[in-house]
Amino acid sequence: MASIDCKVVGNFSELTGLSSACLISVNSSVNSDLNDYDCSTLVEGAIVGTLTITAYASTTAHVGDPGRAGCSVIWARKYDCDNDKVYFIYVRSGRSFSYGSASSVVTIGTTAATTTKILNASSQSGPVSLYQSYEQVEGVGLSYSGNPLSFDSGSESTSTMSNLGIGTGSFYLRSFSLDMNPGAFPVASYTFDYRG
Repeated sequence: MASIDCKVVGNFSELTGLSSACLISVNSSVNSDLNDYDCSTLVEGAIVGTLTITAYASTTAHVGDPGRAGCSVIWARKYDCDNDKVYFIYVRSGRSFSYGSASSVVTIGTTAATTTKILNASSQSGPVSLYQSYEQVEGVGLSYSGNPLSFDSGSESTSTMSNLGIGTGSFYLRSFSLDMNPGAFPVASYTFDYRG
């Protein structure tokens, strides 16, 4: 039977390379490829994990316009059944976007010729509430120079992180998002895949 190891979150130190990061949440899960080809024998294949990290990108409250950014990275996954090993093969940078003050720490690799208007309006605080309107830049690829983990989705080497303390081998960035709201700490979220 599986056991549960309960510890105080404030002392969280399971991830290597993030000891100085101000983590909000860390979630890890693993899945095994299972198949019963002949309906009598269960065949276990690759074990792949997913790690989601949400952390403060700064310990200083954001001042200025709101901003958001995000991207995806496309990987092909191949299983070598002879050696029981999963390979992650970099395909390319996925879609990316940025608007507002996120441009201070984010650069879009290849931008689209047009921008998209982003609108945020609510009268919940009364009819004289302010609304926000921004031009969102979209494209392919994204470079992030902020904390806790900077990266560039433009290549395999800059989209891959060394082992963070769980699983085996490297961590492969699948998606990223950044939220910057005035008066709040900016928040960065990462999703990685890894060998379980």
